[in-house]
Amino acid sequence: MPQNRSIPFVEITRVIDESSWHGFLVAESESLVVIHRVSDRYDLDGYCAFRREDIESMVESFEKLDLLRRALRLKEEEPVVPVRIDATSMRSLMESAQTAFGVLVIDREKVQPDEVEVGTIRMTSEDTYVLRWLSTNAAWDNDDRPFRYRDVTKLEFGAEYEQTLLAVARSRESDG
Repeated sequence: MPQNRSIPFVEITRVIDESSWHGFLVAESESLVVIHRVSDRYDLDGYCAFRREDIESMVESFEKLDLLRRALRLKEEEPVVPVRIDATSMRSLMESAQTAFGVLVIDREKVQPDEVEVGTIRMTSEDTYVLRWLSTNAAWDNDDRPFRYRDVTKLEFGAEYEQTLLAVARSRESDG
């Protein structure tokens, strides 16, 4: 399967991270960048969105480019541009990604550097959101604390881990 060369393959370095991110640039706006992420297993596993203000560099020529391209070609994996994802703002991206993928992984690295929230937005205002948490045991739990969109530094969606948790949680709900 030939890889779609019209979608830029990029390496992103952020001030927050110790290592770089690799993936295909599938959406961008003035404030956000979204990639179809290459995992440590050298496969495409979900999407990551980053705030531009946290990005030190985004380049299309990098040391691991040949390795990653060959690995994806051998695994017959190609990037997919997610349909109906709105990267205009973090709020619009979170809402559209949740509609498309059902669950989000939310990083607020500058506020809570060692924590992520996995779940769905259950209430929202212009500046804040409230979550329905999805635990590592695929159990839902409501939380009434408001979080600010402006604190979200990275948003992940569509990866195997959170999609599996969501499937298990939905399976439990349908069992009654």
